[in-house]
Amino acid sequence: MYVPTSLYPYAGGTLKSKQNARLLLSMRYQLDDLQRQIASGKKSQTFGGLGDMRVSSLTFRNQTGVTEGYTSVIDITSIRLKIMDQSTNELRTLVDKARSVMLETRGTGGYPEITAGVKQVQAQFEQIVTSLNNQHEGLYLYSGRTRDVRPVVDANTIMWGDGTNAGLRQVIDERRQADLGVTGLGRMTTNLVGSNVTLAEDAVGNPFGIKLVAGSVGGAMSNVTVTGPAGAPPQLDVNFTGLPLAGERISFTVQLPDGKTVNLGFAVDQAGTADDTVFPVGATPAATAANLQAAINSRLTSIGQGELRAASGLVAAREFFSGSVNNPPPRVAGPPFNTATAYAPAGTRPTVIWYRGDDDTLVAARDTQRAEVDGGTVINFGARANETALRESMVALGMFLAEDYPPGIASTQDRFDGAAARAIEVFGSTGGPNAILEMNGDFGRASSQVKDAETRHEDRKVFLSSLLAEIENANKEEAILQLTSLQTTLEASYSVTSRLSQLSLVNYL
Repeated sequence: MYVPTSLYPYAGGTLKSKQNARLLLSMRYQLDDLQRQIASGKKSQTFGGLGDMRVSSLTFRNQTGVTEGYTSVIDITSIRLKIMDQSTNELRTLVDKARSVMLETRGTGGYPEITAGVKQVQAQFEQIVTSLNNQHEGLYLYSGRTRDVRPVVDANTIMWGDGTNAGLRQVIDERRQADLGVTGLGRMTTNLVGSNVTLAEDAVGNPFGIKLVAGSVGGAMSNVTVTGPAGAPPQLDVNFTGLPLAGERISFTVQLPDGKTVNLGFAVDQAGTADDTVFPVGATPAATAANLQAAINSRLTSIGQGELRAASGLVAAREFFSGSVNNPPPRVAGPPFNTATAYAPAGTRPTVIWYRGDDDTLVAARDTQRAEVDGGTVINFGARANETALRESMVALGMFLAEDYPPGIASTQDRFDGAAARAIEVFGSTGGPNAILEMNGDFGRASSQVKDAETRHEDRKVFLSSLLAEIENANKEEAILQLTSLQTTLEASYSVTSRLSQLSLVNYL
């Protein structure tokens, strides 16, 4: 039966006995704690057991947790950056191969070489579309913030449409009709009244066709007065007051729809430069003026089948690839298209939207995907298929492939050379391998930042671990010495206590 100690009668030795018991119990607790420290390597199983250092321990543990969280983000971000680096390198290689094919085939003069070159470029184009639709862990790489949306439609739909929406080839064809016009002179008109030849644009403010460049008239002819270009629409007048001399020439400059200028020279009887179109002196000033008109018409017709086709294709391709979900591409008003003088109202003519991803112009492409890898250090690694470098590469390839290169036609090589020349120009400026390399550089710089952050976190974890070890880890050698000493003391105490507990009055006497 349990009897409360408080019922024991007070005696002089009672208090001393209780103190001894508490001392033995405390020593036993110390012994158990030392054995636990030796077994676990920790000073205490609770933070309270660390005394004044418990706050430091909690603080350092929290900092370690934050560091480990950043490390997890770094692991994921590093993988994504490696994938983006590989992907942009692949795109750069594909575009570079297409450019090489155009350079090697340009000016060959052989239809088989042209056909083979076009097929190679087509293969590169299709592979680029596939690469722009690459995924990582089920999320698209080039769709900006809408990573669950396939960013680019297939190559066939881009080129030919989907039955309802017009593809690139149709858009380019309509633009070419608008730029070429009914007469095939690039929306220019020529007129002959007596001995005066007039060359003019066909309408005021017409966005299509060839344009006269003011102040570009050069050269001189005897008995010829040149006026303009001036007026609305701009007009150039060449008036023959007599007969010019052989070898004399005049020149002026026209601008194509893509902004490129072409110098047109017209020489009497013999060419002065490689760009000159020669016309003969007639029996009268009026006959000579008629010969000049024929020469101008011939030169403009030639431009319309070569340089103008390429320029129209480039402009139309840029307009087509400017389209996105919230920004439909511009389309020529019509039909008919060869007399159009304006664009159709936005969105009224169904057109393939080649890029379906995020198109918020207020957010930079890199900012569409972000990761914080350290306090105040944010890595941007988003991408969109319609970024300038990628979009312009698609423009160049699309424009080149939308051109027809029929066999047995003298202008086929001119068409190929004109399209290839403009594509190569784009590859050397706003699009192409070098522009894509700049994108690749963005991801390379981000990777460098991530590696630096990773190194900092590794150093920080080592430092925090050492601080926690000093606070929380037990010194086993010291604990063993204390345990041995305490065991000795405790055994002696037990022995003395045992002997004292056996004392009696008889033994005492």
